[in-house]
Amino acid sequence: MNEIINLSKIIQLMKREKWLLIGVIVVLVAGMFSYLQFVAVPVYQKSAQILISQNDNSKNANLEVQSVQADLQLVNTYSNIILSPRILSEVEEKLDGTYSSEALMEATTVTSKDNSQVIEINVQNKNAAKAAEIVNLTAQTFQKEIPKIMNVNNVTILSQADETSSDQPIKPNKALLLILTLLCGIVVDFLIMFMKLFFNRKFTDPEEIESLLGIHVLGVVSEFNDRAVKHSAERGRKRGQKYGNENTSHTD
Repeated sequence: MNEIINLSKIIQLMKREKWLLIGVIVVLVAGMFSYLQFVAVPVYQKSAQILISQNDNSKNANLEVQSVQADLQLVNTYSNIILSPRILSEVEEKLDGTYSSEALMEATTVTSKDNSQVIEINVQNKNAAKAAEIVNLTAQTFQKEIPKIMNVNNVTILSQADETSSDQPIKPNKALLLILTLLCGIVVDFLIMFMKLFFNRKFTDPEEIESLLGIHVLGVVSEFNDRAVKHSAERGRKRGQKYGNENTSHTD
């Protein structure tokens, strides 16, 4: 009857149920490892950078950036244009319809740092080379179409993605997931121990009986299992036979 859960009881339970606790962790970690190794699809990310010039040097330029705030507004506008159907539909055509505009929009993200005219285009795909191809086509298409859309020519491609397949996937993060699974296994073990201690309605030692019932324990009767009882009975039978033989000898 465990109304008080103390450290000693937890340690005793851990020693008694150590194989169960270890088994829970092993099963969870092995399950996650199997999922990551055989089921999870790795995702790669490729990036390209474009620069929005502060001033357009062409003769037909009609846009001048007068302040940092205007620069940021221009970058935000261009970021939205990159993800627009006007750009992505043309990228879809160049990819021979392998990916729809909706799929390209879902796989593409556009970011920019504060007070910077540099825009970074990121594309995620389960194939590293394909991700590089998509992001490069997106940057090139944007550079070609922006003069028609904004009537300016102030976009420069700073860097393009390398079309190689030797990159490491960005997700799933195997090391992080395995560590989290290990921690979850430890938490589950603690829950198992807590539930066992909380729902155990038996007295575990004489001190617990005295503290909860307020009575003194005079003695403790040890528990014998079937094997011990049989062994004791066998010894008694042999001893009885021995004494019986000795008595017979004396009588003779």
